[in-house]
Amino acid sequence: MAGTIAADTLTHSTAGSLTTDYVVNGSAKVWINHDKNPENTNDSFNVSSVTDVGIGVSTYNLTNSMSNANYTALISAGGGMSFATGKLFGSNGTNGVTAPTSSAFNQVTGYATNSGNVTDADYNTAAVFGDLA
Repeated sequence: MAGTIAADTLTHSTAGSLTTDYVVNGSAKVWINHDKNPENTNDSFNVSSVTDVGIGVSTYNLTNSMSNANYTALISAGGGMSFATGKLFGSNGTNGVTAPTSSAFNQVTGYATNSGNVTDADYNTAAVFGDLA
């Protein structure tokens, strides 16, 4: 049996109230905690699968699509990297998100070692804010 709850305001007995716009528009629609070495998704929400595209690049495929590719994706990476010797890298020298579509995006993270080799950043996280389709 399917049901519907209609509300414009949520009220807590001691913490006050807020409009449901904050929940609909202000909540992360996707999040992931993902390791690259070894490849493992520790936990996630609205991510159907992860594809290892190459060194420092992972594609996160969404379970429920966004309404378009104009969402905000916040990412972070670290672990296994020495801040004294390692340099984070990414597209055009920055870490970031590339190739966003309504159903997937790439997280570009990694670091250069002292020997000049590029390797995956071990610990990666991402969160997406925007409208679901």
